[in-house]
Amino acid sequence: MNSFKPCQIPQPKNDAASYIAAINERPLNALKIQSNRPKRNIGAHTKYWATGRTLKIAMYDASDEVIEEVKAAASEWLPYVNLKFDFVTGDTGDIRIHINPPNGVNSSEIGTDALIDDIGGTDAERRAPSMFLNWKSGSQRFRYVVLHEFGHALGAMHAHQHPDSEIPWNVQNTYKHCAKKYGWNKADVDTNILPLPRSHQHAYEPYDGDSVMHYEIPREWTFGNWGQSESWAISNGDIIMMRKAYPKD
Repeated sequence: MNSFKPCQIPQPKNDAASYIAAINERPLNALKIQSNRPKRNIGAHTKYWATGRTLKIAMYDASDEVIEEVKAAASEWLPYVNLKFDFVTGDTGDIRIHINPPNGVNSSEIGTDALIDDIGGTDAERRAPSMFLNWKSGSQRFRYVVLHEFGHALGAMHAHQHPDSEIPWNVQNTYKHCAKKYGWNKADVDTNILPLPRSHQHAYEPYDGDSVMHYEIPREWTFGNWGQSESWAISNGDIIMMRKAYPKD
């Protein structure tokens, strides 16, 4: 397994504000899944941005080199979504990116959770980062990190947490390994690694082991010497999911 810390999804600090932010942005986020609704793989279908809009992306502590690398990677999603990206300087934006956080963790709020602090938050809270990216000059992996975190920012969850993944998880070993290697507790592992429970409110695309939203799965986490490497490219399954979430027609 690589030496990088896995992506860690922030949990909404206020579920009510998360819900309000989602339906204010896109009223259909409030509806239960129906036959004509976008499916998810596994995407947070209640946290999608309004289709056709321009997302303002603020990068206020990055060099020109980093900004260009982020732009290039993030823009790989654009052919598959009915959205535009506007990269701006400063700390005011729909998505706010901080480079090289002290804890070394890559993370992003899921979709409209980036707007939670617009509801009753202070000015400082509204300007706080919604995405953290660790950058190293010449890193080939950084493009993958940006693709993965922007997938979250567009509303996608971790693909390895699909309830139909059939990954032979060794749950207790996963808890122990992540506690030792990353300092993660049981809740961190449950939130970021292990399968999510199936919900009647969601429909699902088939499990996609090639998704850019899939973790590398080390053999320490599984039975039977099962393992999987990271996928550093947007998969066909990712494309299908995003086109349904953000249709262009």
